[in-house]
Amino acid sequence: MKHAISAGFIGIAITIALDSLARVAISIYLQFDILMIAYSSYPGIVWPFILTLITGVTSFLGGAFSLTYERAKKKTSLTIFLVLLIILRYGQIHLLIDSEQLLYPIVAMILSLLGLFLAWKLAVGRKKEKATHHFPSDEDAEESPES
Repeated sequence: MKHAISAGFIGIAITIALDSLARVAISIYLQFDILMIAYSSYPGIVWPFILTLITGVTSFLGGAFSLTYERAKKKTSLTIFLVLLIILRYGQIHLLIDSEQLLYPIVAMILSLLGLFLAWKLAVGRKKEKATHHFPSDEDAEESPES
């Protein structure tokens, strides 16, 4: 259980760190002030769109880490990471509700959840596909009628 809790917290720390790193890199590139939660304050429409895409990718990476760090209790680590991710993205929406339009933070939350869903499918879905895949054996070839 301790590993599942630490996996969730390390996953959200990875998400926050990569989000912050992307914002710092964009701010340095644009020679603009560093805005740690704002989206539409960046110039143009391209940079807020890129930031929303980055939130989906960083959530995927944080979720993938949390699911691979704790292999025995994947559902527990996923649940902890999901709760922390929802708190993080809802906190961003709540802080930005008065200062800018909510399109970008809501799209960022949706992309974050989609990124986490993809991480879950990659971590768990492959195991089920391998288990249900049936290779024909020699006995199956003898039983099947040939024309």
